[in-house]
Amino acid sequence: MRKKILDACVARQQILIDDFKERIKELTAGQQTNHDESYDQKDLAFNSMQTTEVNALNKELEFANAELDILRILHLSEDVARDHVAPGAVVVTNHHTFFISASLEKFTVDGHLYIGISTSSPLYKAMEGKTKGETFSYSHIAYKIKDIF
Repeated sequence: MRKKILDACVARQQILIDDFKERIKELTAGQQTNHDESYDQKDLAFNSMQTTEVNALNKELEFANAELDILRILHLSEDVARDHVAPGAVVVTNHHTFFISASLEKFTVDGHLYIGISTSSPLYKAMEGKTKGETFSYSHIAYKIKDIF
């Protein structure tokens, strides 16, 4: 099951990366101008806004690529049994099912809802190292770990 979850995460992350690349391509295509053209203040302001957006998208793209790298590394240990909360574990709680990997929005695999969280998230820090049956609290919510795989 973990392999299916990882595959779904990699696919979602790749779509996100492709979307960032496409948006950057669209924005930079409009900036390919001849230096001999004259610009008015509106053009300069618009180009400045586009440059700011491209820079922000490039940062997001870098982050998304780093998250994809984490997912690919987790593929190397997808068959390793997990008995505690650690990278690559699927943690079933009384509230949600978490996949310890990368920051991912909610996603569904075989009809089950998962939330991807990174090891740098405060939620992960609250549950790190815990085992089945243990409890932890995060943001005034009490969680009980029902299963880990």
